[in-house]
Amino acid sequence: MNKIVALFKIILLNVAIWGSVSFAAMNFDQSSLVGLRYGPNLSWGGMVNTPVVWGQWVPQGVMGLRYTWLEPLDQVDYGSPLGIASSYLKMDASLEVSPFYGGFRAGLGLRPFKINPQIELNFIYESFFYFKSNIEMVNADVKGGGRIAATWNSDYILDNIWRSDNAEFDYAQLFDMSIDISYNLPRGSVIGLGAHYVLSDISTDFDGKSYDYERNIPVFSRDYIVELQSYGRFPVSSLVSIVYDGLYVKTGLLRSGGSVKKESLSYRMALLGTHFTWQNGLRNFIVKVGKWGRDKKRFYNGSFAQQLLIQLEYKGYFSFPLHSDSSK
Repeated sequence: MNKIVALFKIILLNVAIWGSVSFAAMNFDQSSLVGLRYGPNLSWGGMVNTPVVWGQWVPQGVMGLRYTWLEPLDQVDYGSPLGIASSYLKMDASLEVSPFYGGFRAGLGLRPFKINPQIELNFIYESFFYFKSNIEMVNADVKGGGRIAATWNSDYILDNIWRSDNAEFDYAQLFDMSIDISYNLPRGSVIGLGAHYVLSDISTDFDGKSYDYERNIPVFSRDYIVELQSYGRFPVSSLVSIVYDGLYVKTGLLRSGGSVKKESLSYRMALLGTHFTWQNGLRNFIVKVGKWGRDKKRFYNGSFAQQLLIQLEYKGYFSFPLHSDSSK
């Protein structure tokens, strides 16, 4: 039986890698820095990551289709690439599917000032359906009630989703409010910081205990999530850039009657990699390596190899007739 489970996990990982066709689930979308144009933008892509050694981190794989309209707030023609100090109204919608969930996003964004550094405000509504993958999690280390380490790991999750009686088809909706501040450096380099406040609502009978597969963290049925991002892109040539991503994710704390029903859980991640882009930004491939770790020492992180991550991303943009610089 153990051999069958191990083989099933390997098959899952290969399906995620070769079946991926989307933007990264959590990290900043580096491809948008070169691929977006004023007016219509239609893109497709995929992301997959896996630890060097399986154990604690749940491998992620997602593919999707995304439509973005950037309405310039200045006298700029549709089809023009974004400048160093650009301002626009953004309308965004996307479809996503992964082995664990599927759904859509829709939102609005605003970059009101034509200045450097640039400030962007976004609101996104997310609606996802769990593919018999919502399972009960231990959310607090309570005497007689289990430990977080017993469920917050890939073995527990992959042993229970899809076929276990403990796994359910459930519905989730999230409200993501964020602010992004970026600064354009000489020679096309960009650095930025982002802050997200996410309200999560999951319909579940598991006494409020669930899992957010996009962010890879246990959550309560009604929870809030804080995400802090940092990123940078440093071109080496017109085709190759060095990129980095930093991420901090933290959930809410729930007390009831003087006892903790759910602890505030958190982890950090740092990734460094290479961004390959061609056809004037319409084709993008990114490979990153890095490390993740939980903040509190009593939350089991596994071995050093289990904390090392490899992440691959691909994103392609359709060329519209008005993209004069992209259709050559």
